Amino acid sequence: MAKEKVAGKDFEVVRKPRARKPKETPPSLAQSAYLTTVMNTVAAPVEHPPPPMVQALDGDIFPPLPEGRIPQTVDEFINRISELWEDAQQRFLRIGELLSIAETRLSEEDRAALYEGLNRRFGKSARSQLMSAYRAIRDNVVPVEVAAAGYGTVYMLARLSDDERRQAAERGLLRSDVRQSEVRQFWKALRGPAPSNATRRAELEARRAKLLLDIQKIDDELAGLID
Repeated sequence: MAKEKVAGKDFEVVRKPRARKPKETPPSLAQSAYLTTVMNTVAAPVEHPPPPMVQALDGDIFPPLPEGRIPQTVDEFINRISELWEDAQQRFLRIGELLSIAETRLSEEDRAALYEGLNRRFGKSARSQLMSAYRAIRDNVVPVEVAAAGYGTVYMLARLSDDERRQAAERGLLRSDVRQSEVRQFWKALRGPAPSNATRRAELEARRAKLLLDIQKIDDELAGLID
C-alpha cells in the first residue's frame, strides 16, 4: 500500500494568490448622494434689499456735507442751524400758500384727490394749521418775523382775538424766537381750564332755579291783574 504523502514534508504547497478587486475611487463631494440631498433641502439664502438711500428735495441722493462746509465753532453751528430752521419755516409757509391756492382753483373732485395724495405725509389738521398760519402772515394778523418760530406757533397766535394778541404783544410774545410753550401757557392763562361736567351742571341748575322763581313771580303778578 502506497504511503500517504504529507503536505509540507513530502511536497510544498503553493497557494495561488487571490485576485484582488480593484478599489473604487471614492465619490467626490459633488457626487455625494448625501450632500446632494442636504443641499436640495437647504433654503436659498435670503437677499435683503439695500437700505433706502436718503433723497434730497431735488431728487438727487442726499450727499454728506463736505469737510470744508462743516461748522467749526459753537457760533458757526448756531448760525448755520438757525439759517436752516428759518428756511424750513419759510417752506412750511409756502406749503400753506399752495394749499390755499389749491382750495380756490381746484374743483371739489380734484381737491379730494389732492388731499388723498397728501394724507401719506400729513392729515387734515396739519393742512388747516399750515393754511391758517400762511393767511395770518399774509394778512398781517401775526407779524412776519414770528414765522421763524414755526407754523404751529403762528397758528396758535392767529386763533387769539385782536385784544388777546394785543396782550400777547405787550408780554413780548410776538417775537421770532418765541416758544410754542410760552404761547400755550399764555392761552391757558387767558381762557382758563374748561369747567368740569359737575361744575357746568351746577351752573345750569342754579340758572334754572332762578328762572323758575322769576316765572312764579310773573304768574303771581298776572294773577293780581285779573279782574
